[in-house]
This record gives sequence, C-alpha cells and structure tokens, in this order.
Amino acid sequence: MYKPHRPTVYKYVGSKEEAIVKVVRSLLERAAADAVAAAEAAGAPEEKVLAVLTVKLEVALRLWRDSPAHAQELLSAATAQAPDLVTTYTDGLAVLLTSALAELAPDSARQAAAVLLTFTRGLEDDLRDPDAVRAELAAGVPMITRGALTRSAPTPT
Repeated sequence: MYKPHRPTVYKYVGSKEEAIVKVVRSLLERAAADAVAAAEAAGAPEEKVLAVLTVKLEVALRLWRDSPAHAQELLSAATAQAPDLVTTYTDGLAVLLTSALAELAPDSARQAAAVLLTFTRGLEDDLRDPDAVRAELAAGVPMITRGALTRSAPTPT
C-alpha cells in the first residue's frame, strides 16, 4: 500500500489543521445532504426525525469504524479547528428536525429538536457497540418526540 510522505500531503493542504478542516468540510457537507435526503424520503414526522438523527449518528459510527483510536480525536479537532462548519451542520440538522416536529407540535418543536440533538451527541460518546447505539437512538427518538407532543397539548380545564 502506498503511503504518501508528509511533505507531499502538506504541499496540498498546508498543515495538519488545514487537512482536518478539509476532511471535516467534506464529511459534513456529505452528511448534511444525506440528512436532507433522508428527511425528504421519510413519511411521518417521527420517521423524519429518526432518519435525520441516524445520518448524524452514522457519521460518528463511520469515523469510529474507520479509526477507533482516532475517532474522538478527530471529532474534537473538528470542533476546535472548524467550529463554524460544525455549527452550520448542527444548525442545519436543527432546522430539519424543527420542521419535522412543527407538523405535530409547533410550540415545542425547536426545544424538542435541541433535546434530540443533545441526546444523539450523548450516544456518540461510546460507540463500541454500534448496534446498541442504533437501538438506543431508535428507542429514544419516540420517547422524546412523544414527550414534546404531550407537552404541547392543551391542558384540560
């Protein structure tokens, strides 16, 4: 297997930090497009939410699978080296989630989207068992979504 020398790589990217930004940009742009496509392909609002968050989770799982020793390092470096890219990506996911949830719970959609994103980020902390993490996402999304729906329902008088 050919392994490029660092000087050759840095000729194209300049530095390790620039390389991280290029990788992160490519990864997040692809994931954002996948999230939009997943939301459009899903039916019910809860299915849209699960589809979008599955795309987010799969990004972390792919990094973990490709390099377990460096996945968290790359995710941390991405946040440090390209915070605007990460923020733009996360904001885009929040818009997709809010849009899906607004169909059912307009008053609590934004807050529920934020909770769902935080929940998914928490799942990304331990990716050693991908199937278990996927199952937790699939179980957690309905709990949080239904909680948002219940909370937004008018209280009886």
